[in-house]
Amino acid sequence: MSAKQSTWSHLGFARTYVLPGLLIFLVPVLSLLFFRHAENSMNAEARSAILQQIQADPSLSEEDRTQAIEFFTENRFSDLMRNEQFAQQFSSAKFEFATFRWMIRLSILSIAASVLVFLLAGICVGASLYSQHSQYLSLSFGWQALRLYATLQMLIQGVLLVALSYWVTALWAHQYYPKLIFVTGMLAVIGFAAVVKAIFQKVDLVLPVEGELLNPETHRPFFTQLNRICDQVGTAPPDHVIVGIDDNFFATEVPVSVNGTRLTGRTLFVSLSLLKHLQTSEAEGILAHEMAHFSGSDTLYSKKTAPLLERYQRYLQTLYHSGIGRLVFYFMVLFRALFQISLSRRSREREFRADNIASQVTSQRDIAAALLRVTAFANFRNQIQKILFEQQRVLQSANISQQLATGFSDFSNSFAVDHDIGELTSSHPFDSHPPLVERMEAVGLPLSTSTATELLSNPPDGGWYALIDNAEELEQRQWHEFETLFRRHHEESLAYRLQPAGEEECAIVLKAFPPVLIPRKKDTLSIDYLSLHDTSWAEPILFSEITSCTAVNGVLQIQSRRAGAKKTTRLKLKSFGAEQQQALDLIGRYWGRHQAAMAYLAEHPNENQQPVAAPVQAASAADSAS
Repeated sequence: MSAKQSTWSHLGFARTYVLPGLLIFLVPVLSLLFFRHAENSMNAEARSAILQQIQADPSLSEEDRTQAIEFFTENRFSDLMRNEQFAQQFSSAKFEFATFRWMIRLSILSIAASVLVFLLAGICVGASLYSQHSQYLSLSFGWQALRLYATLQMLIQGVLLVALSYWVTALWAHQYYPKLIFVTGMLAVIGFAAVVKAIFQKVDLVLPVEGELLNPETHRPFFTQLNRICDQVGTAPPDHVIVGIDDNFFATEVPVSVNGTRLTGRTLFVSLSLLKHLQTSEAEGILAHEMAHFSGSDTLYSKKTAPLLERYQRYLQTLYHSGIGRLVFYFMVLFRALFQISLSRRSREREFRADNIASQVTSQRDIAAALLRVTAFANFRNQIQKILFEQQRVLQSANISQQLATGFSDFSNSFAVDHDIGELTSSHPFDSHPPLVERMEAVGLPLSTSTATELLSNPPDGGWYALIDNAEELEQRQWHEFETLFRRHHEESLAYRLQPAGEEECAIVLKAFPPVLIPRKKDTLSIDYLSLHDTSWAEPILFSEITSCTAVNGVLQIQSRRAGAKKTTRLKLKSFGAEQQQALDLIGRYWGRHQAAMAYLAEHPNENQQPVAAPVQAASAADSAS
């Protein structure tokens, strides 16, 4: 990385995380400045009033007057109010100065706590770089400290905001607004309650996996060879092996769910589709790589840290949506981003170590060829699926597996001469893998066009695929389920991205968005994918004319523009009776479809579609819902 790139990376990190994180100081700093100003202002007013009384008091001798003036000039009124005997004479002022004093203290406490926690977070991140154990301990301690800190900040900043909502207007405008104080107080209470609840929220982390569990008894040849690799790596065999059609292999100790069954312990996921396209030695290299994650306790610490990270993420979401917690949220995100640096660095070290062990079990060439072939396979599959998904008509068939089988060899040849392949990474559900060029350099076989061409030129033999007796049946069954689901998602996406220009496209959109009738008290609102039309209106409103559609104080306000003229149409929500929410949901769904279609057209300007209407019988809202 060049110095210029490094500078921009640091600037990007600072702009994205550090600067927003500093917003944690906004409320306490403003509060500190304001309440010091308020205290000084009232001190000045009190001093002026007392000095006037002293000057006007005829009972005082000149000596007593001089001493009194000197005393109240040298001593602040707020300091004198700490004397109970003196303060009894000014009960109202006593409360006000006590309020200022406590708000100043809370502001200082908030600022000091933020500085302390920032330093503590830095120490935790630094300590996490030493080992996986220190990383786990740092994250665990950091999470405990940060959630207590965030709760404290929510409480303190909530109190400060409520105090500001009263005193800012009271001091500067000489009046206060009960509604403002009430709303601020309610937001503070609701936000604080949500954050406290999030602290005690339990996390049951289970990884859903698509595939089928292999039985060691009925697939003995596969498990015999896998146990041999485990012996070479120096680790116990996995408790479970799941075979599927994803374009990766992975090992985990996080609980997994497969076909409704929860599995705990060590789990290995094996891609049948990849096994078919790998040489025997290449597959052994990959399996040795995954078993190395078990031997290095990588999966053990992933199992420990995963729940902490999940709880942290949910806590962040609660902070983000808690109103006044947004400022605390950015500070917490900063620590999460700093810790991600440690996680990414440890992940890279894990992958380099596992690659090195795999190259010792097989060879440098085998693991390098496996890395290339797995990366090429994932890219080819993504390319096939992307082309299919971009089709503008319903897919009669997907045939992803067939295209992989017949086209992967030719794709590999072109992939080998792609100058950008070095920056590609292989997919993985847990760890972020280093770029391909770095991994190949680490195993001692630097990536080049000639090397890639040579490694990918050897045809795969599918040796490990053959060890699974019913591999073809297992794979094709899963491909059938995947391709059926793929076609369904594709058709659903078409309904959102098409502005239909013919009968076929109209049929696609109408299948998901048929005309609907929603009865009102005296009228009926009809909706189709092109427009809204109420029987009380002279003509329908096209979605293409609507600029905004919002519900405000029980009224749906539809802002539209036609021929340059603006118009506001209002519908009282109570006119829908008990179907208010259903009516809003339907309008929002059809309006959202139009927005999605327009956004898609903006991204694909060559697909210049003109929407056409189709004469289709409208259904009632109840019929549509059913």
